[in-house]
Amino acid sequence: MLEGFILPGVPAPLFWCFVGAAIIIQGISKSGFAGGAGILSLPLMMLVMSVERVAATLLPLLILCDMNAIYHHWSNKRWRSIMSVYLPAIIGILLGAWVWWYVGREGVQQYESMIKRFVGVIAIVFALYIVGRESALTWATRYRPGAKTGAAAGVTAGFCSTIAHAAGPIVSLYLFTQNLGKTLFVGTVAWTFTLINLTKLPFYVYVGLIERSVLLFGLWVVWLIPVGSYLGHWMHHRVSERRFNRVILVLTVLAAIQLLFDINVIHVVLERIAPAKV
Repeated sequence: MLEGFILPGVPAPLFWCFVGAAIIIQGISKSGFAGGAGILSLPLMMLVMSVERVAATLLPLLILCDMNAIYHHWSNKRWRSIMSVYLPAIIGILLGAWVWWYVGREGVQQYESMIKRFVGVIAIVFALYIVGRESALTWATRYRPGAKTGAAAGVTAGFCSTIAHAAGPIVSLYLFTQNLGKTLFVGTVAWTFTLINLTKLPFYVYVGLIERSVLLFGLWVVWLIPVGSYLGHWMHHRVSERRFNRVILVLTVLAAIQLLFDINVIHVVLERIAPAKV
């Protein structure tokens, strides 16, 4: 079942620990607690899982989270703000889909390190966003971007989302400048990501990222999303969001550094513990 998913030399229990933790963190993030925490999921999974399988596995799960979000915010949206990001995001999605198609045609192995480094850079940049989120949002309240800024944000969000499911801070910062108010802001963000992720889906299928084995694998882990969501709601009144974000920040930077320099600490540790098995 794990053939094509698990990296060589990674024990199955360790694989499930990393993948399970990544998806639970995604559920926590989607619950509204520690909204930026989801950035850790991709680099964490890439330490034990092939890069193309990571992106493919997460997309259907993210769409389920999006559907749940818009169910709770069905009327809380501003279409003009959504479209100012979503329409240019389609261009970014097409560019990202072309990259995956090209990588698949030439062979994922040739570009695996490059994709990991891209994800590593994105993870570090977004980790810095977590640190300076309050300052960034304060700045955003004083900034009134024009149509060109919205277009640039949309294209960038579409591309980053297609390659690494990492467009949260881009979309959030831009929409925060629209002076929507808390409830309308949350709903507008949810609708924007729903449209972006649904648009990505047919392209993922076309370039061969999503196939039967990916969907079957998703069925094994989909139950972890509501577990993460429950934990997010439970932690909301019991755990300091700032402290939790600091933990996520440290883990994200550590995982990102490994991807940037193509060093897998897991393999290094396993080689020291049981060199004959790796």
